[in-house]
Amino acid sequence: MAAQVWAGDQVPAQGAAAGMLDIAFLETQFSVSLAVPSEDILGFDHRAADDTDRSAVADAISSLSKPLTLFVVPEQAGCATASANVSLTGEGLGSEADTEGAPEFLAEYLIQCSDMAALDRIEFAYFERFDHVSALDITASSQGVTRRIHVTSQSPVLDVSALQSAD
Repeated sequence: MAAQVWAGDQVPAQGAAAGMLDIAFLETQFSVSLAVPSEDILGFDHRAADDTDRSAVADAISSLSKPLTLFVVPEQAGCATASANVSLTGEGLGSEADTEGAPEFLAEYLIQCSDMAALDRIEFAYFERFDHVSALDITASSQGVTRRIHVTSQSPVLDVSALQSAD
């Protein structure tokens, strides 16, 4: 099942805030920026209170640091991670004073590919790895065209070929 694509600013109504993913496709690479509430990744949004919580944070950062295991592209595209930077925002996780803005994971990736024409889809193994996550709102840019896409755990494939031929 493929993700749903909306032109312009049309986005489906949602009950809960979804993570945000920005993808920009270029000639030999694509960049990805991810912002997702910590609760979606960890199952909790408080400061790591014990060794179990700290282990969950470390495990999440380790997983998020390997983008091509989360956002799987066709092997024929010959893609490799050029850079991956992951952080957890919110120094005061769980403090009573910190009521504005939920803590979130931020990740920036640069993926180099030897054959961008073979990059026809991205499969979101991300939903399998982080089972608290059910959706991502994506802004994808390619060849001067920007699309808003809603990908869910029920339809975890992004048809990249549709984006590249959307002129």
